Amino acid sequence: MNDSSGYDVIIIGAGASGLMCALQCARRKKRVLLLEKEHQAGRKILVSGNGRCNLTNACVSASDYRGTPALAEAVLKHFTFQNCLDIFHALGVLTVQEGQGRVFPRTGKSTAVAEALRLACSEAGVELKTDSEAVKIEKKKLFRVTLATGETFMSKYAVLACGSKAYPQAGGTESGYKLAAALGHRLVPPTPALCALNVREKAVARLQGIRAQVRATLWPGTQQALQNEGEVLFTAYGLSGPAVLNLSSTAGKALSEGPVPLALDFFPDIPDKELFLKERAARFPSRTAKEFFAGLLHENIANLLIDFAGIRKKLPVTSWTENTFKDVAKTLSAWPFTVTSLRPWTEAMAASGGVNCAEINYNTLESLRCPGLYILGEMLDVDGRSGGFNLHFAWGCGYTAARAMPEE
Repeated sequence: MNDSSGYDVIIIGAGASGLMCALQCARRKKRVLLLEKEHQAGRKILVSGNGRCNLTNACVSASDYRGTPALAEAVLKHFTFQNCLDIFHALGVLTVQEGQGRVFPRTGKSTAVAEALRLACSEAGVELKTDSEAVKIEKKKLFRVTLATGETFMSKYAVLACGSKAYPQAGGTESGYKLAAALGHRLVPPTPALCALNVREKAVARLQGIRAQVRATLWPGTQQALQNEGEVLFTAYGLSGPAVLNLSSTAGKALSEGPVPLALDFFPDIPDKELFLKERAARFPSRTAKEFFAGLLHENIANLLIDFAGIRKKLPVTSWTENTFKDVAKTLSAWPFTVTSLRPWTEAMAASGGVNCAEINYNTLESLRCPGLYILGEMLDVDGRSGGFNLHFAWGCGYTAARAMPEE
């Protein structure tokens, strides 16, 4: 067994938080060893944002995070949106801001971000070892990290930036949780986040592939109802798209108590839908039910609504009663679904749960159970909405921890 010592910092995981931490540590004159179990660094960066890498968001705030938003707030104080832009611009990455504050590399390819970080780390003197899975970590006077090959390395400080179980086809794993537990940390049971939802209602399969702009409302048991506006994508098994992905973290926790109600408002910008429907009927009195919804709803959604409300398709809307208008307005305001489960880890873009943040110093990300150990990014019980928030948090964790480590 070969011992290699003399490192100031060993970072396990060369994802977003690990790469940023390695770069900042090296620039502060620390000798850094960055270990990555995959054959290349930043694999999740490469697949993020459908290969475009939504690297941050101009509107980032603590309210965009679940789990432990207070820890996210502390990180955001150290690493603002402008900090993020300045760092990546200094690395040579030109960016463009799109709708809803989302920021992408101007090239439109995630390789621009991953390669810029990798090159910067190399130029700063970071020693990157890929295909190097850490299977054991111990703390005595120094940290001792053992690889699957049996090779060992020693350092003054250690960083766990191993990511979560999400998206295992891009390197997601639970290995980081096991390493953290070995050093005394407790876990909030991880569940998939930013993932689609399975629903009980089989009729949803009739809408497979259809997209619509909605307001989704989730009722997670005793918690306050949670809402999110955006696009929903209907699938053979249930619901996907940003409007529901951003509710999946809360849904996952609530599912431990049983199925969770969810409703879609197809016209959140129309407050009095019953009045709107009556006025439309007055303008088009001779239209049948199917014709009435032309220009309002996708044809398949309209057909399902007609069946759902028990409307006779061939009769003109003049035959509708007060109750018909009320039923249609109610359904368009809160089309009911029942969430029965989350989609699997292979479809999750992030994870809810992870290392219990009560055991982490919010200002430094240093472990309160194992001095000299820092735990970053998706390993922590913090998860953000889609739109660049999770990557921003990951960069911010790496930046914060590196800046908090004592000077040599």
